[in-house]
Amino acid sequence: MQKERYDKINAIKWIGIITMTIDHVGYYLFPHLIWLRIIGRIAFPCFLYTTIQGAEQTRNFKRYLFQLIGTGIVTIPISFYSGTIFNVLFTLALVAISVKDKRFFGLALVLSYFCEYSIYGFLLGWAIYCMVSIHKVLGVFLFLGLQFFAGSSVQIFACLAIFLLLIDTYSPTKKLPKIIGYIYYPLHQFILLVIRFNL
Repeated sequence: MQKERYDKINAIKWIGIITMTIDHVGYYLFPHLIWLRIIGRIAFPCFLYTTIQGAEQTRNFKRYLFQLIGTGIVTIPISFYSGTIFNVLFTLALVAISVKDKRFFGLALVLSYFCEYSIYGFLLGWAIYCMVSIHKVLGVFLFLGLQFFAGSSVQIFACLAIFLLLIDTYSPTKKLPKIIGYIYYPLHQFILLVIRFNL
C-alpha cells in the first residue's frame, strides 16, 4: 500500500473515532448540545471510507468481516438502549460484503433496511466507494443527493466529511492497533452509559 494512502486511512480512522466519541458524549450525556451531534455527523462517512479501504486491502476478508460482525454482536446490548438492534457495525459489514463481491449488492441493500442508518447508510457507503474508486465528481453528487433523503436536518452536516475524504495527503499519525479500534466502539458507549445512570 502506498504510504500516502496508508497515512490517509489512518488519519481518517482517528478523525472518525474522535468525532464519534464527541457525538456519543452528546447523545448520552448532553442531548441538548446540538453542536456535539453536528460534529458527530462526520464520523459515519469516515468509518464507511475506512471499511471500504479495509475490504479492498485486507488479505483475509473472512476474518475482517468476522471482526466487524463480532463487534456488532457484542455491542447489541448497548445499542439496544438507543432503539437499534443491528447497529452500525452491521451496516458497515453489508457495505464491505457488497464492495468485495458486487453480486451481493441487492441482498445487502435489502438487509441494510434493518440496520442502523438503514438504506441511506448503505447507499452512502456506495457513494463514498464511487467517490474514491470510480468517479470522484459522480461520487460527490451521489453523496450530496442522499442527504435530501436522510430525513434529518442534522444529518446534512455529514457533508463536511466530503472535504476530508477528498484530501489526498495527510501527515503521518500514530497507528491505532486493530484490537483497540474494535474494542473501543462498545467500551466507550458502555462507559458513557454508566456515567449517564450515575449522574
